Amino acid sequence: MYSWLWRISICAFGILLSASCSMGADLASGKRAYEEKDYATALRELTPLAAQGNADAQLILGKMYWMGQGVRMDTGQAIKWLEPSAKQGNADAQFFMGSFYLLPHRDIVEGVKWLQLSAEQGNQDAQWLLGKAYLQGDRQLPRDPVQAEMWLQLAAEDNLEFYQKALLAAEEEMTADQTAKGKALAAAWKPKHGPRAEEKPAPDDKPGTEGKPRP
Repeated sequence: MYSWLWRISICAFGILLSASCSMGADLASGKRAYEEKDYATALRELTPLAAQGNADAQLILGKMYWMGQGVRMDTGQAIKWLEPSAKQGNADAQFFMGSFYLLPHRDIVEGVKWLQLSAEQGNQDAQWLLGKAYLQGDRQLPRDPVQAEMWLQLAAEDNLEFYQKALLAAEEEMTADQTAKGKALAAAWKPKHGPRAEEKPAPDDKPGTEGKPRP
């Protein structure tokens, strides 16, 4: 009896291993096709994986629909794939979600939530957009120059000249004290890894907590 159970266990393990290897191969093949702009192959390889919940496959499909790469541009389809990827902690997907809500002012609070999650992982595009949001302020988001300085400082670090110029322009709208506090926060900042949308931010991460250091 035990020998049969052992054989069944071995067979089941082999099937699971083969499926895992196949999934990895399909993902690598899909990513390579996307990078080579072979969008038809990318779509074919990645769609089943995305449907199974693979965050990387979901991100790429979302980007394809977002930018109309090999498919008709469709924001609804893009969000369909980007949102579950973002909820799994994918920083790039979180950036796209934040942009979707923030830039056309669909929902400032929702946009800042996604950008914060992405920025906390070190996505510099999200850091820049989040810094600009805090600098400008909004009815739903109190202006916070200290937070703006921190995020814009991080976005500009070892980045393109555009980000450096954006930081200098933003600092002209700040006091010396605000700039100093923001720089101190940036110097103490450390990236988090894979925060998910359902995780509640610490009290100091909420909008309007100007200049308060994170734990």
